[in-house]
Amino acid sequence: MKNIRLNFNLSAAFCMVVFFFISSSTFAQKETTVLSPDKFEAKSNKGKKAVILDIRTPEEIEQGHIEGTDSADFLADDFEEKLSGMDKNKKYYVYCRSGKRTVSAAEKMQEMGFRKIFVLEGGLNNWIEQGNPIVIPNK
Repeated sequence: MKNIRLNFNLSAAFCMVVFFFISSSTFAQKETTVLSPDKFEAKSNKGKKAVILDIRTPEEIEQGHIEGTDSADFLADDFEEKLSGMDKNKKYYVYCRSGKRTVSAAEKMQEMGFRKIFVLEGGLNNWIEQGNPIVIPNK
């Protein structure tokens, strides 16, 4: 009887260790990384699996955006719907005006299964302050 109880306890302990390892590995894969404008630019321009995502409003985007961006308005009712149509295996480089909305957007993306999320430190304001170019659409 003691032998069965010992085997059960060892099995339970082993399962708990495996569960913890898998959980922590999964969490680490879903971690959001904050990048300076220079690192954001360098990393976001690498490969076809990189998507630069502007989460500002259309009115804000009209004032200028980073070249080559896709957009999904974080404040719009259909934000989650737009995200659900995106490839979760790609790397997402996300920015807003000042960086505040980006934190909430990255959390939502993590909840939805996106694993590789990089955010622009200080948002587009910091990008411009560091002397990086923006595209201003024709009106």
